Amino acid sequence: MAETGEVQGEVHCWRAGCGEVLGLSASANCFKSRADAFPVTGGHPAVDAAECLAVPNADKSMERSPMPNSMNFFLSILGPILFVGVSIIGVRMALYWWSFLFRWKRYRRRTPVSSRDLRALDVPFVKIQITTRGSAGSTEVITRGIRNVVDLTREDPEFYGRFLSVEVVTESAGQARALRNAFQGSAIPVSTLVIPEDYETPNGTRLKARGLHYIVEQRRKSWNRKPGRTFIVHYDEESVMVPVELRKLIHCLAATDKKILEGPIYYPLEYLNASPLCRGMEANRPIGCYECRHVMETGVPLHLHGSNLVIDESLENEIGWDIGCLEGQPFIAEDYVFGMKAFTSYGTEVFGWHGCVMLEQPPFSVRSAFKQRYRWIFGVLQGMNSMTRNPLFLSLPWATKFSLVWGTRYRVGTFALGAVVGVLSAVVFPAFIVRALETLLSDGEPPLPAPGSAWLALVGVMWMGSVFIGAWHNVADSGMNRWARAGEISLAVLLAPVAGLIESSAALWAVFQWSVGKRDVHWVPTPKTKKADLQSIRSGE
Repeated sequence: MAETGEVQGEVHCWRAGCGEVLGLSASANCFKSRADAFPVTGGHPAVDAAECLAVPNADKSMERSPMPNSMNFFLSILGPILFVGVSIIGVRMALYWWSFLFRWKRYRRRTPVSSRDLRALDVPFVKIQITTRGSAGSTEVITRGIRNVVDLTREDPEFYGRFLSVEVVTESAGQARALRNAFQGSAIPVSTLVIPEDYETPNGTRLKARGLHYIVEQRRKSWNRKPGRTFIVHYDEESVMVPVELRKLIHCLAATDKKILEGPIYYPLEYLNASPLCRGMEANRPIGCYECRHVMETGVPLHLHGSNLVIDESLENEIGWDIGCLEGQPFIAEDYVFGMKAFTSYGTEVFGWHGCVMLEQPPFSVRSAFKQRYRWIFGVLQGMNSMTRNPLFLSLPWATKFSLVWGTRYRVGTFALGAVVGVLSAVVFPAFIVRALETLLSDGEPPLPAPGSAWLALVGVMWMGSVFIGAWHNVADSGMNRWARAGEISLAVLLAPVAGLIESSAALWAVFQWSVGKRDVHWVPTPKTKKADLQSIRSGE
């Protein structure tokens, strides 16, 4: 008796957005004998022995190898989900690029300003304020920032000494003493305030906002009061503004009528001491500052960063930082809460953009970077929850409330969605590539229509381009030579998929924790030196 066997062939085609699967099968009972032709079942005409042995299906468009069922599933089910997720993120990326391409001249002040230019103006009083817990390593980086301010005053000690000063509010008496000693006799006063251990605000505010409100209360009592318009320039512990940018900032403040202003931040300090993945994560941040400019100029503070933040002293003293707690837990995004309070009380007109660059540093370890991103998102979720309970917010027009709530949710959502998209991409992309190669070899129907493919390609280019721009900004002031900068930019682009997945996973984890009701706050400042970071890891903080 002749032996028989069955050959099965199947073709699948996925269309983005509908998950349509098209199937075509043929069964052939091929007799292994010397017969000249083989009958083929399934509605196809008979083919000769050579054709049957070479190709399971008679249709030449079926000559490619059949795709495994698992790949068909990935493309038909997960493919459309991935396409939608990428598109949601892509819209936000397009907003960044709109600001970058069409409003770049308003992003950063380029015109040089000299001390001579400033002497011709009616400059306001300017206070550099640094608020710190006095944790390990912070004195070193605070000293670095103050030294850059002192370097500016050396150009004209008498002039700058009239209106420029530094104020440090800290929980550490030893740190306050060390800073006073370090800058004793400088051209500008460096004043310190130590927060008493038993100090409490009327609303029970904790963490950084507690220190911010303590100095507000002292100013209300006339501590270090100046006889004229005064601006507070808020620094983080590691912040640096070089003399060139400080002069531009003073020039801006002499002419502005705004009361709350921000500017761009780059991250070149201690750059090579940070993990390569941390450097890759920081490359995502500068492009976001292009949108910050738009947010501040429109006066709807969907986000507000607490450094390179300049506030009119009279307004800050009026609003204060006594933001209390949320359901017994302290706020960890006091800058966002302050911005919302200012907006609901004074509207859009108080916000502006000064365009002067501040330099900061990346976290040293992936662990520290993850915790930092987690705090950002968790803090904004706290602030949104508090904002929607505020009677002043509830009295706003419906459209304004909608834009504030859903604009912020969209930004938080796209950050967290990056983790989901990253994982799905790792699963779907290989199957997509296989299907695309099959299409090229057989002239079959592509796995995605041309417009969809073009959109995905555009989002990919915008993403990688934003990493390139961010890395370029970060290394520009890092002190590296041209080839070293090129190498670091290339490394940031190469690590972008992994770095992006890590930081978006932190955002996703924060959203998840908030959604399931786990809202306890554990806040430890990001370590400011490599040594402090290692100590934090070993201690489990």
